[in-house]
Amino acid sequence: MSTKGVRGRAKARRGDRAQATAVRPVLTGRAVLLVVVLAMLVLSLAVPARMALAQRAQINGMRADNAAIAAQVTSLQAEKDRLADPAYVQSLIRQQLHYVLPGQVGYFVLEPDPAAASTSVPKGVTATSPWYDRLWNSVQEADGAPGSSTDPVEHVTVRPDSPR
Repeated sequence: MSTKGVRGRAKARRGDRAQATAVRPVLTGRAVLLVVVLAMLVLSLAVPARMALAQRAQINGMRADNAAIAAQVTSLQAEKDRLADPAYVQSLIRQQLHYVLPGQVGYFVLEPDPAAASTSVPKGVTATSPWYDRLWNSVQEADGAPGSSTDPVEHVTVRPDSPR
């Protein structure tokens, strides 16, 4: 035999092997098993990872609440320290309860309410009228009595002995 014949047969065998490997399936049993194991591993780690993230968010929220409460405690502690001072307590009493010391005269200034100024006031009644004048004018206006601002009714005199 010649050397060309042996080499030709070896090349032919290599070509057969190349064709045989090209026909092999892409996924083998081992590859499928590996993919299934990796998928189960990812799924089994997803739940604890999600729980860890949720717990971390809860811890951060509690830390923020703790910081807010600590700030509130410091402000309340400062208020407690201020209330220990008798001069501060006396100023609060005078300001909020309108107390005066013996020998002093207390004044309370009423500022007009802007909402009350926008309401309609009957004719002849001013904002500085006493309350009883405003009440009487509102009663007259509701009754439609003479002298009310909205009712131009003539005045009729009734004799005491006339039938009713």
